[in-house]
Amino acid sequence: MLDIKDKDFFKDADGKSVDFYLEDDMFELEGKFSLEGEDVYIIVLDAVMHMLKIAGDKLLIGKKYDRFTASRVEDGKTFDLEINRVFTPLYDPEVDDFKREFEKGITQFFNKPDDTLIWYDSDLEKWFIEVNKINMYCSGDRYEYDTIEDMFENSKEYLAGKWQCIYFSAEVEEEGDFY
Repeated sequence: MLDIKDKDFFKDADGKSVDFYLEDDMFELEGKFSLEGEDVYIIVLDAVMHMLKIAGDKLLIGKKYDRFTASRVEDGKTFDLEINRVFTPLYDPEVDDFKREFEKGITQFFNKPDDTLIWYDSDLEKWFIEVNKINMYCSGDRYEYDTIEDMFENSKEYLAGKWQCIYFSAEVEEEGDFY
């Protein structure tokens, strides 16, 4: 797992995929971290068309007032940067794929196209799947399983597609955290 407060966060994230936001825009972009010497970049891979135009192909990561920034390489235009998730992709996983990632310390998996989240709760020692999670404040149907094999057997219809093996996920703001 990655900790965004760790000084080696970007070194450890090098080559991993990232979902992120520029400024306070509601449209998420997808990219890949690239460490080049001392500089950290995001290579922009996917987003809605107008965000691809705004972001450009490559963004230089910086820090200003304890916040991350992203500057277009083409012209230096700087945006506030919000990192949502750092992950590695996994396509049409089998149970052994999830087991292998779990052995690396991955306890959350996310299917972005249909908003399905899978996680392991170490306190309860159970696997959970939340299907069609609409957003961080509205939950979908939630199921729990004693083993990952049980989850795969009973949730086959939800497991195909492109999954994200989550190394870092932004904290959900709780109700009392707003100012």
